[in-house]
Amino acid sequence: MHLQDIDKSTYQSRSRNSYFALCGLLIIFTLAWSSLFIALFSNSENNFIFNLLGVIAALISVVPIVNYCKNKTWFAEVIYVWRLKRELNKINRKMRKLVQAMNRGEANAFIIVKFSYLGSRQIWQLDDNTLMLNELSSSEHKLDEQAGKLGIEVDVSRYHSDMLDKY
Repeated sequence: MHLQDIDKSTYQSRSRNSYFALCGLLIIFTLAWSSLFIALFSNSENNFIFNLLGVIAALISVVPIVNYCKNKTWFAEVIYVWRLKRELNKINRKMRKLVQAMNRGEANAFIIVKFSYLGSRQIWQLDDNTLMLNELSSSEHKLDEQAGKLGIEVDVSRYHSDMLDKY
C-alpha cells in the first residue's frame, strides 16, 4: 500500500453519500425481509426472531452491492481510505514490537512506523480530526531524530504490507 493524494472535499462528499446510501439500503432491505418473513411465517404477536432474521438477510443482501460498487472509480477515495485504515490497524496492533525493533535500529521498523504516522495524519486531516496532530508531529519528529542518529534513511515509498510479517 502506498500513500496517495486525496482531494478532501471529494472524499468527504463521497464518503458521506456512501454511508447514507448504505444505511438507506440496510433500512429498506431490513423492512422488506422482515415484512416478508412475518407475512410468511408469523403466527404470534412476538416477531423479534423474524425481525432479527430480516436484519441478517439485509446484511447478506447488501454485501454483493458493496462488492460491485467498490470497484467503481466513483468510490476510489472511499475505498482507499478504508484500506488505509485497515493497514494502519494492522500496524497499530504490532506497534509495541515495532518500537522495540526501532530501539534495536531496524530500518524496516522505522519505515513502518513512519508510514503509520503519515497515514494517520492523512486520515485525520481528511476527517477534520485535528486534535492529535500536534502529538503526532512530535512523535514523527522524535522518529526522524532517532533515525538520523542511527544513520537510517526512512523512505515510506518502500513500505509494503509484507514488512509487518516479521513483527
